[in-house]
Amino acid sequence: MAAVLQLITVRVAFVALLALASGCSSLVFFPMKPWVQNPANQGLAYEDIVLIHEDGLRIHGWWLPAKGDARGTVYFLHGNAQNVSTHVMSVRWLPAQGFNVFIPDYRGYGLSDGEPSLPQVLEDIQLGLDWLAASGRLNDKPLAVFGQSLGASMSTVVLAREQNQPLYQCAVLEAAFTGYSDIASDVMKRSWLLWGFRPLVVPWMPGDIDPVDHIADISRPLLLMHSKEDEIIPYHHGETLREKATQPVQFQPLLGSHIESMRDPSVQGRMLEFLYDQCGVKKINANVSSQTQADALTF
Repeated sequence: MAAVLQLITVRVAFVALLALASGCSSLVFFPMKPWVQNPANQGLAYEDIVLIHEDGLRIHGWWLPAKGDARGTVYFLHGNAQNVSTHVMSVRWLPAQGFNVFIPDYRGYGLSDGEPSLPQVLEDIQLGLDWLAASGRLNDKPLAVFGQSLGASMSTVVLAREQNQPLYQCAVLEAAFTGYSDIASDVMKRSWLLWGFRPLVVPWMPGDIDPVDHIADISRPLLLMHSKEDEIIPYHHGETLREKATQPVQFQPLLGSHIESMRDPSVQGRMLEFLYDQCGVKKINANVSSQTQADALTF
């Protein structure tokens, strides 16, 4: 993740002024087109899914079927860099636990058409949610939305829409930020090269889709997770979102680098606990440790 942070810092320096003329989306998205792998490399069955917007723009994703009878489905929204071929590592354990997984790429990422921009990418998330609701693949089993980093931040706004509340049963948001100006300022303050750009860039970041202004409108059970050692999105963002949330909310402090904790069996177990207790998922004997990181660590 240190390398990703360096990449973000260097790129921000070169695109900061250009971003002023393009809605600052260049500061948010770092898409990669080539795949590193496909799910078969991880021993996972998968199906290519192509969703089509009304304007013809195509969104590509993978459907990872549960091993055995499905107990539920997880709609996974990944972070701002790379594409599904790398982010699949965060959810590769879920099919073995009885969950289908739908993991799409946003526009401009992987095989998806177009160029990523805000607020248009929010409609890619909406498209996936609408497809899941209409696909017949849920089979009356719970749908959990799981977002990481930028995916968690963007999905907060979509999940808060009143018409979407009946479409999912719970949400897990890891390493979300409070707002686009907030995270842009945090990133730019870390570098002397970027410090001087802050007055030019931060005021132009989108403000009407800040997660901190929408999280209170989510009425479904919510698990917020954030690492105290997160070097990309500081821990205080997670704490602020917890304070603003009004729905039944659980907050899980983590340790480790940005969005790497989900590869830890104890954190996987924490997420399963939440799905069992708050999402209506039928509990069975799982292969993932039930010990949570809250049990294992002292904060």
